Amino acid sequence: MPETHPIYSQDAAVYLETGTDQLQALQRAIDASGFYTNVEAVLASSGKPREEFLIAVKPNLMTAAVRQEPSPVYTHPALVEFLLAGLRARGFRNLAIVEARNVYDYSYQGRSVRAVAAMVGYSGDGYRIEDLSEQQVPFDYGGVLGRHAIGRTWLEADYRISFAKNKTHWQCYYTGCLKNVYGCLPAWDKMKIYHGKGREFYQCCILILAAAPVHFGFLDAWVSGDGFSGHVRDATPNLTRTIFASANVVALDWVQGEKMGLNPTENSVIREALGRWGTFRIARHGDMTPWQPWTNIRPFVVAALDALEEVYWLQRFCSRAFANQQDARFPPVAADAPLFRVLHRLTHLVEPLFEDRT
Repeated sequence: MPETHPIYSQDAAVYLETGTDQLQALQRAIDASGFYTNVEAVLASSGKPREEFLIAVKPNLMTAAVRQEPSPVYTHPALVEFLLAGLRARGFRNLAIVEARNVYDYSYQGRSVRAVAAMVGYSGDGYRIEDLSEQQVPFDYGGVLGRHAIGRTWLEADYRISFAKNKTHWQCYYTGCLKNVYGCLPAWDKMKIYHGKGREFYQCCILILAAAPVHFGFLDAWVSGDGFSGHVRDATPNLTRTIFASANVVALDWVQGEKMGLNPTENSVIREALGRWGTFRIARHGDMTPWQPWTNIRPFVVAALDALEEVYWLQRFCSRAFANQQDARFPPVAADAPLFRVLHRLTHLVEPLFEDRT
């Protein structure tokens, strides 16, 4: 039987705001969803002074390879900083954005969270930028992770926000607020630690969501990445011009899948969440017309990559072959960089074979 969770098991409302200005749409999403009321309720129950109450925001950041405007790959810094400015205006001072390093460290140097954040345009003005890979503390997740580590700021946060980017993903069809929190897992070699050999990435994702619950979710779907490599690059981004907001990130991701024209239960992270916390009703507020044009990933690709991740050296090779060329401040680490530049070009050519255009 599923367990009851005070956030993830509750009936939920998901708000979708559109328009011509992303900051105005975010403000409308904040207001319609009752975000500030939610924050104030958690503050009151904590018993902490407002200025000490720690709010941590997890944007999608470490898949950024170069700075793009607009970007289909990472959460737009202007949106995150707008949200933080609103919280500061209400007297909250203990604010942080958090991320952990990822598999780009296989191939490139210097990709600390602060360096990547600076590259895409985060200022750090009025908030901290925390690298969870640098602040690992022991933690027992239970399940397939057991005793591992967690980033201190994410663990100690009084209020957690997942501010994800809307895009497809070759491991689970698409990634939203749930998969975004997988990025808080602190080991950089995520393929080695969180994939294969008795554990799956979606199990690890749900374990950290259970250990450190997310109180609120936002989704930057203003400009979106679709197709086979939508989560790391998209030469022709989709101008989807939508901001999502919800106090239940499982519900938010479900509605996100509907907008892509997908059955959300095909997403392994959502399926794992529902198996643990059960189903609920969703009230949808906003335009639910599926995005057109939109390109999803073929089912055989997701199944094949799930099988391949059982072989570490092979999935490591694939991660490097499909990686993006990086900003010049992150130089290649190995003498085989020319080989991977060639592979990057070749993978661009074969990607249409893996895509399901709608």
